[in-house]
Amino acid sequence: MKTQSKTGTAEPESLELVFKTELTEVYYAQQRLGKAYSKMAEAAHNEELKAAFESQVHNTALQISRIEKCFEMLELKMGTNYADVISGLIESANDIIAEFEAGAVRDTALIATAQKIEHYGISAYGTLRTIATLLGRVQCAEILEDNKDEEAEADEALTRLAVSINQHALEGA
Repeated sequence: MKTQSKTGTAEPESLELVFKTELTEVYYAQQRLGKAYSKMAEAAHNEELKAAFESQVHNTALQISRIEKCFEMLELKMGTNYADVISGLIESANDIIAEFEAGAVRDTALIATAQKIEHYGISAYGTLRTIATLLGRVQCAEILEDNKDEEAEADEALTRLAVSINQHALEGA
């Protein structure tokens, strides 16, 4: 069976096509997330949370460059596929910023959305790493594993921050 690509050309269904599609989707997502995390950092009330979001802006830039290395290694044309999931999560973060006053409650809501974003990254990079390995693209798989590990570390950092921030939100601080 052949699948109609976004460029209008028919490509045979294959694991390679799934890999290309997913890689271009995560590339789109990361490009959008740099700006989103910057906005979330500005909106965060807690200084440690601000720093965590600012760190994600930096990590996102690194992850984009790694994805670009995969494109180059695989001799693929760099492109993006719209990612509904990330667009929805970014919209959610923007709604939180618009609807909640600065403080612990807004920070709690931002952490919840940020962790959903990190879980998307963990899943996307884990899937891509596995497919790259199956396709024999070992160097690309290692790069994608680095991105997955950074997403998992960011998620753990947010969980640690949530402990005290959520308590402050509960207490109305």
